[in-house]
Amino acid sequence: MPVPSPMPSNDERIPEGSLRDVCHVLFRHKRMIVIFFLAVVITVTLGTFLVSEIYRSEARIMVRVGRESVTLDPTATTGQVISVGQARENEVKSELEILKSQELVEKLVDAIGPAAFLDDPNEASGENGAGGSPESAFKQTVEKLRTAFKGVTGLISLPSLNPMSDRDKAIIAVTKGLEIEALKNSDVIAVSFEAKGRKLARGTLEKLIALYLDKHIAVRRTAGSYEFFDQQTRQVQTGLARAEEDVRELKNRTGIASLDEQRKVLLKRIGDLEQDSETTESALAASKAKVETMEKTLAGLPRTLTVQETTGNPNQGADLMRARLYELQLKEQDLLSRFTETSKPVQEVRRQITEAQTLMNGEEHSRTQVTKGLNESYKQVEVALLNEKATLSSLQAKAREQRKQLAAARGELGTINDSETRLTHVQREMGIQEANYRKYTEKLEQARIDQALEIGKISNISVVQQATTPVKPVRPKKLLNLALGLMLGIFGGIGLAFFSEYTTQGFSTPESVERRLGLPVLGTVPYRD
Repeated sequence: MPVPSPMPSNDERIPEGSLRDVCHVLFRHKRMIVIFFLAVVITVTLGTFLVSEIYRSEARIMVRVGRESVTLDPTATTGQVISVGQARENEVKSELEILKSQELVEKLVDAIGPAAFLDDPNEASGENGAGGSPESAFKQTVEKLRTAFKGVTGLISLPSLNPMSDRDKAIIAVTKGLEIEALKNSDVIAVSFEAKGRKLARGTLEKLIALYLDKHIAVRRTAGSYEFFDQQTRQVQTGLARAEEDVRELKNRTGIASLDEQRKVLLKRIGDLEQDSETTESALAASKAKVETMEKTLAGLPRTLTVQETTGNPNQGADLMRARLYELQLKEQDLLSRFTETSKPVQEVRRQITEAQTLMNGEEHSRTQVTKGLNESYKQVEVALLNEKATLSSLQAKAREQRKQLAAARGELGTINDSETRLTHVQREMGIQEANYRKYTEKLEQARIDQALEIGKISNISVVQQATTPVKPVRPKKLLNLALGLMLGIFGGIGLAFFSEYTTQGFSTPESVERRLGLPVLGTVPYRD
């Protein structure tokens, strides 16, 4: 029986959390710590090597501004192609929704086959390799253990109340392995897929992108738009041809090219003709009055007047007769020298001399010259009268022609007024047909371009990075798992030891006796279990 002794002072007490207590706890529960450490390390190691390796294939898709940024819906509008007033962020979000759609995943599973996502692709494709190397043998052993582990877990798993088909399981597996996100502050979409094999990861992602591009084109295009606009264009073209024929026939019959322009021109022409006619009538009346006045004036004027009278002028006729007489006398002397006086030439010359002498005697030696001329006033009045009569005739002809033209213009105006209703109706119909034809022709061209883009699989989606072939698995991270297993085994074992020590009701050290009972310990006897 221990003898009570006085309580030691505070300075003499051993600290409660001393290193010796820690070491005591560790050595006391060393078996538990070792067992826990080995269990954790073995479990983590087996789990790391038995769990299937997961490979990740990545790709990058960029959404550019293209024709998909405009809408063309023949069932909604027949106007111009309108721009979509949405932000680029919304357009990228729309592409994300298409990539994440259930329909796209189902097509992907149907294209590749559900078995590819449910079986082990490494074993099926022989990616682990063959040969007798230690590494390949180790991998084969791990695969066998993994298969056995799966079989055991399959046996102990409870039967599902609603068993799913392989296709549904494959769809769920693809959905879990697929990761799609839009990179911040960019138009690029990152797409990645995790699978149990390198080829499966890359092939699945490539097929997904191919299906997405087809789906993108199908979603952005309006089905049947080209056929619709082609049919409508043909119908409108037929109606336009009929309306043009009606307009042509009516214009040929009435002689009207443009109703409004023709009326404006005709009204202006009528106004000009009326104004010119009034001016012509005034000029005609004035010309008639001038003609009458000139005729009266001309009747009172003499036609000729004595312009000049000259006296004492030499008589040129007498002078000429005298010269002629001299010539005849000389001729007479010449003939007498050759002929007799009774000869005929001499007699003839003498007769001529006698006549010349008689004529010369009847002429005066000087004469008076009187010059008469046309009356200038009479001449001017007569010329002015002739000019005015010509002007009067032209004005009369002009007035008659203007009256004819004015009557014809008024008749054309009446024809236009009579044909206005019919021509307006026909032109309105032709204008409507022309507008529809132009509208449907533009839409037909847009639909043709969209159809060509769809056939050529051209869109505003660019694959910036094709699906990559993963070199190393992304899971499990063996070194990290082993390091974490070691850390968990060490610190978990230590924590388990202290927890066990804390929950133990007995005394394990003299200090615990003194601390809990308040009695000094005189001695200890070691005990080994």
